This record gives sequence, C-alpha cells and structure tokens, in this order.
Amino acid sequence: MRNAQRRRMELRGYQREAAAPALRGRNSIVWLPTGAGKTRVAVHVCRRHLQSRPGGKVAVLVNKVHLVDQHTEKEFQALQDTFKVASISGDTSHKAFFACLVKENDVIICTAQILQNALVSTEEDMHVELTDFSLLVIDECHHTHKDAVYNKIMLRYLQRKLSREQELPQVLGLTASPGTGGATSFEGAVEHILQICANLDTEKITSVQDEAQHLQSHVPQPKKQYDLCQERVQDPFGEQLKKMMVQIQQYMEKPGLPWDFGTQIYEQRIVELEKRAAEMFCRKTRVCALHLRKYNDALLINDTVRMVDAFQCLQQFYSAERDEKDPTEQFLIATFEENRARLQALAGDQRYENPRLGKLEGILREHFQPLGTSRGIVFTKTRQSAHSLLSWLQTTATLQHIRATVLTGAGYSNQTRHMTQNEQQDVIKQFREGALNLLFSTSVAEEGLDIPECNIVVRYGLMTNEIAMMQARGRARAENSVYSVLAKANSREVFRELLNEDRVELMKRAIQAVQAMPEQEYNQKIRELQRVAVASWLMKEARISERRQLHDPDAVRLYCVNCNMAVCHGSDIRTVEGMHHVNVNPEFGLYYRVSSGKIQFQRTFKDWEPGCRIACSACSQDWGMEMLYRQVKLPILCIKNFVVETPAEKRRYKKWSAVTFPIKAFDYLEYCSDTHGLSF
Repeated sequence: MRNAQRRRMELRGYQREAAAPALRGRNSIVWLPTGAGKTRVAVHVCRRHLQSRPGGKVAVLVNKVHLVDQHTEKEFQALQDTFKVASISGDTSHKAFFACLVKENDVIICTAQILQNALVSTEEDMHVELTDFSLLVIDECHHTHKDAVYNKIMLRYLQRKLSREQELPQVLGLTASPGTGGATSFEGAVEHILQICANLDTEKITSVQDEAQHLQSHVPQPKKQYDLCQERVQDPFGEQLKKMMVQIQQYMEKPGLPWDFGTQIYEQRIVELEKRAAEMFCRKTRVCALHLRKYNDALLINDTVRMVDAFQCLQQFYSAERDEKDPTEQFLIATFEENRARLQALAGDQRYENPRLGKLEGILREHFQPLGTSRGIVFTKTRQSAHSLLSWLQTTATLQHIRATVLTGAGYSNQTRHMTQNEQQDVIKQFREGALNLLFSTSVAEEGLDIPECNIVVRYGLMTNEIAMMQARGRARAENSVYSVLAKANSREVFRELLNEDRVELMKRAIQAVQAMPEQEYNQKIRELQRVAVASWLMKEARISERRQLHDPDAVRLYCVNCNMAVCHGSDIRTVEGMHHVNVNPEFGLYYRVSSGKIQFQRTFKDWEPGCRIACSACSQDWGMEMLYRQVKLPILCIKNFVVETPAEKRRYKKWSAVTFPIKAFDYLEYCSDTHGLSF
C-alpha cells in the first residue's frame, strides 16, 4: 500500500522541472495550469525539505476553509507515513492551542487567517513567530497583494527580512494564474508580476519550458465556444417593475436621482444615496432607497434567470417585519400590494421568458444524454441565481435525467442561505462519485477545489477577470471537453471575456519577460518594491492607530440607522476577543427587543455561544445579536446598523475597525463587579 502511494506521488517530468528551484531551497512560485498537479509538487518539496532538515517545520497556507481538509485528506496524506501532519481552520475548536500544535507537528495545514491571528496574538497557547517555520507553502498565491491576509503575513516577513533577520522560512507559492492586476499594457503586466514576486520574496517564478509537450498531453485544453442569445423581444414584467420604481422616485421628490434602472451603476448610486440619507437622518429618502435597491435586484435577477425568481425576491422582501407606523413604509407596501397580482400574472407568462434559459437548455441537452457519463459545472454570479437555475432545471421536462445541485460559498450572506463546510464536502463527494453530474456553482468551485474532470463548463452571464476565467476553464479537463461562454450578443460579458483572453496572453508575455531578466536587475527591482511595500504598510498602520484616537468615546453617540433614535455612547462599547463589539451599559436593554430562536452556527466557540437576534424596540431595525459569554448575556452590535456621530460628523461605517474613537477590551471581572455587585 505504502509503495503504491509513493508511486502515485512520484513527480512527472514537467513537475520535476517546476519544482527544481524550490528543491534547491530557493524562494519560488510554481506556475502550472489547473489540473497539472501543483499540490503534488508542493508535497514533494515538503518531503524533501523535512528529510534534509532535521527539526524543520512546514506551514501550508490556504485561502478557503474547505481546502484545509481537502489537502489533509488527499495529497498531503502521503506525508503521514513519515511525518506528523495536523490541519486547523476557523471551523476547528483547537485553533486556540495553535502554538502547541505547531510544536507537536512537522506540517501544519491551515487557513492564512489562523496563522495571521497567531502571529499577532499575545496568548502563550496561541502565539507563534514566522521563524518557528522553515518552509511556508502558499496555495493560490496570486492573492498575495493589497490587504489580503497572505500579504499581511508576507509584509511581516519582508519587514523582518529588511531588518536583516536570519532564519526566515523558505517560501513556495503555487498558482495557475498570477493575472495582470487589471493592467492592459505590457509594462503594467510586468510591474504586476514583479510586485507579486516581491510580495512573496520570490527568487524565481518557474513554469514548464523543457517539458512543455509532456505538460500539454497531461492537461488537455477544452474547446471554447461562445453561445450567444438575443435580448427578450418584449419584457412587460421588467417594464412593470420600472414603472413602480418611477412611482417611488416621484414620491421621494428629490432632484438628480438616477434613472438607469436594472444596472450595476444604478445600484452603486442608490447604495450611496441610502448611506448619505442615513447620515443626514433623512428617513424617507433612506427607506425609499432601500426598496429601490431591492427592485433593482429584481430587474437584475429577471435579466439573469426567470421572471418568477425576480418576483419571489420581492415577495420575500415585503414579507419581512417592518415598521408599519412609518408613512414611507406604508406607501411602499401599498405600492407593492397594488401591483402584486399583475406582477405575478406576468411572471407566469412563458411568452416573455428569458432567452438565456432556452440557450442553456440546448447546451445541457446536447452534453447530457439520458444514459451518458457527462459531468458539468455552470458558473453563475450569485447564490441566488445558482438556486434559481437549479429550480429552473427541476421544472424543465427535457432535463429531468440530469442529477444537479448547487455549490456555493460558506460565508454568511443575507441574500440566500450559505452552505456549511460539511454540505460543500458532501456535494463534492457525490459529484466525484457520479451520484450528481451537474453543479450550479458560484466562484467557490473555480479555485482549488478537488473536482473531477468536466466535459462541459458553462460561464453563465459572468463578468470576471482573467484569473477567474482561467480557473473556470481549467475545470473542463475531460477529453474533448467544451468551455462555453453563454451571454447576450454584443454584451459587456462578451467584451470582458475577449479582454480576458488578451490579458492571459499579456500575462504569459510578462512572466516570460520577468523570467528573462538579468539576475542583478531583477533583484534590484524586487528589493525596491519590497522597501516601498513595507514603508507604505507601516505608514498605513500608523495612520489607522492615530485615527482610532481622534475622538473621546464619551463624545461619540450611536443612533439607530432606521428611526434615528440615540441609543448609546461610544464609551458603552467594549471588544470581546478583539473582534465582537458589545454594549456593556445595563440601560441599553431598554432600547432593543430579542427575537425568539437562537442563531445557529456550524461551529462551536471556546468561551461563548450565540444567542438570539436583537432589533430596535422602536422600529424593528435589525441591530445584531446577543452572545452568552461565560454565562453573561451581552448584545453584539453590527456597526452598519447605526449612524455614528462624533464632534466632527455623522457617519455610517461598514466595519468597526474604521471608527475614530478608541474601544476598550471587555473586562469580565469588572463587568461582573459593576453589574452584579460581585466582589473578587
């Protein structure tokens, strides 16, 4: 068994070529297409590294939780015959003892965020240093830029390197597509590749040159086709939604409102309007803007999938609890109710159905014969559209022989229910075994997931960058497979796909140019980019730190975003575990009510458990949730549900990290003493 496993782990010629610099101990990026076995190269490098370096320690970093278990159970399992391998992610309860795990094991496979938390932690059981490791493997390393977690880790590394610190770990990056960083010029693309190399302290970016033919025979490229459809000839359902939006905008009596309904630009402008109205305490404008955004969502859904999906989106929105005493809400509810029956009737009229769906039906019928063995993925933009497409397939008579489901991300969203990590793994297992043969997926399946070769990959009305395009295309790896771009003729999606093809060629030329650079010139450029990156990071950190001290917390007030009621001061807020923002003022309970039914999370937490949702007692606006922290009930506040007033301005924030006043850490003993009169 062990010998068979070893044989499976032996490298192919092209993989040996890509691994060569890393095996010599040099920092490198392995650039291989999806399906060419980058992870296998990494496992081989890890084995050789640990064999040649007694006491060596490897951290394998991934950017998605589900990839932790995948790597542990599949490719990296081959190391477990000789070395101790442990995996840890945000979904595992022993992350609090990260430092102990690192000491006890040779290989740690974890999400980058876990390592980042451990690097900044002050707790002995949690804290580690970069120098505790001798090799860092960074999966999907093209994400090492800007504010991404990979880059935060590497900026810490570069700061140490520039301070001449010894014993820093070797770095191995893995990617199928470094991209061009949005550049459309050759110079810009070269600059982007150099920046990624600098961020990862890369000495060499390796690709297959001598063994190129060998690589092509193992990773066949799919046939690409553009499946284009026309606009609906008539769209009475969409027109009815637009009439209702006109009615709402007239009711607002506000000049300068946008009129390009059903576009992303309209959405951006209406989101900005809602934010400004909240900050100015203009409730009528804010509430109307919220409803207009939902109508715009419905228009975008109508453009992507079925009319009935768009109608259900609005129906769900209007069934939610709201403040019916508010005259604006009354007007908006009445507007929907007056038009509900007409919208429902139009949504059921097949004459006006979306032409995209007819085109998709044709593609799926062609590739999925009733007794065939085809497998496919349809990539779509949102969770909502993935669920809608599954519902459409289940009600389409000609496609009943297809065994389909959805595969979406594990992050939380108010749009549709997220999938748990276990549900994702179960779907992939069934797909791998053939119990399922079609997935309607968001971008979660583009990158890294171990999914079997597909005969057909469809990009359904998507606008993404060249990296996502290459990742999706790499899923079509079966013999004679097809990669279809399904979009409206002459649309922005088609234009973007053509642009992406140009960018892929540009990226390849840029990588070749970087590879061909004289070593001295390359090293000089890398050092310069690293110095600039570290300097700007330190400046930014200093600015954030200064910003947090701008205002006295006693002079800061928080107002409900919906009814503008003043509810607390900044000095009432504390942080629990450095991330949960709670209100410790016992009087605060007067301002909110608690919903019935506890919030359920898939994972458990060390010192706390989630309670129920909390909402404004005056207007039912959602505020956050209660937590039970060491037997104490505390309300966690979500900052976007409040307007923050400082002596300088009224402002709405998306994240607590951006507020301009200091927030103390929660002191459990002090709270018990002050609130319950307990003495210690």
